[in-house]
Amino acid sequence: MRTRLFPVLATLGLSSALLVPPLTSGFSLGHFTLAPAPAHADTTGNNDGTANTVSLPEPVAFTVQPNVPYNDMPNGIDIASWQHPNGANVDFKRVQAAGYTYVFVKATEGTHYKNEYYVNDAMAAQGNGVLMGGYHYADVSKDARTQAAMFADTISVKGGTSLPPVLDIEEAKGLNAAQLNLWVRAFLQETYNRVGLTPIIYSYRSFLMNQMGNTPDFTNFPLWIADYNGAQSPTLPLPGGWKTWTFWQYSSHTKIDGVQAQEVDSNKFGGTMQQLRVFAATGVVPVEQK
Repeated sequence: MRTRLFPVLATLGLSSALLVPPLTSGFSLGHFTLAPAPAHADTTGNNDGTANTVSLPEPVAFTVQPNVPYNDMPNGIDIASWQHPNGANVDFKRVQAAGYTYVFVKATEGTHYKNEYYVNDAMAAQGNGVLMGGYHYADVSKDARTQAAMFADTISVKGGTSLPPVLDIEEAKGLNAAQLNLWVRAFLQETYNRVGLTPIIYSYRSFLMNQMGNTPDFTNFPLWIADYNGAQSPTLPLPGGWKTWTFWQYSSHTKIDGVQAQEVDSNKFGGTMQQLRVFAATGVVPVEQK
């Protein structure tokens, strides 16, 4: 799926021979170290509410949050169909010129909805040098694996993506924390099986703390947190036992050149631009050496 992997590695001066070692051993990329990502046994939910044992990936997160000034953190946006008023296109050349280096595009929702603008947005973004990822808006009242399968199929077309897939979970729909956790595990596992990349988890603070029961079970997955606190970093400590964040959605009311919609979500990546490129190229969050 990762068709842009070799070009990105080439821009970093990296050999394609580095594609294999992250699966088996740690190695260095300049002043970064990418550690191995072993699998571990875990449980996910079946449709009947029972659990079965699966092997979830165990991704690598930042050991320490990089000391990157707020203004130097790479900026990005996330968009959905409503950022296309009256069918208007997003001008990613202007988005990139405005200083936004990545975009997450809504691909799917629930078991049937597919964003009609997804493919064009994905191709236009990557064609204009904007790193791009797809996200799925969860409907936890319906089967997790069915949703993951549709999501994986959707983001795998027309050249795939340059950032790992995202699970956007914001609504409990009557499920308790234990049931939600099983649903999330099932979705993550199925997505990983089909895409081969560790998914990012997107949510907001109160949902993770309350509806998800502040579970620490997903702290090895990259966190994209929504927190509109008006500060220069998300509120600490982070929910769910996460020590670090990977992406931070800090506003939902940004006007950006190239997007005709009145408002768009804006985000920060918790590292440098070079670290973001490594993350896009490998699907592994780089760890900054001391």
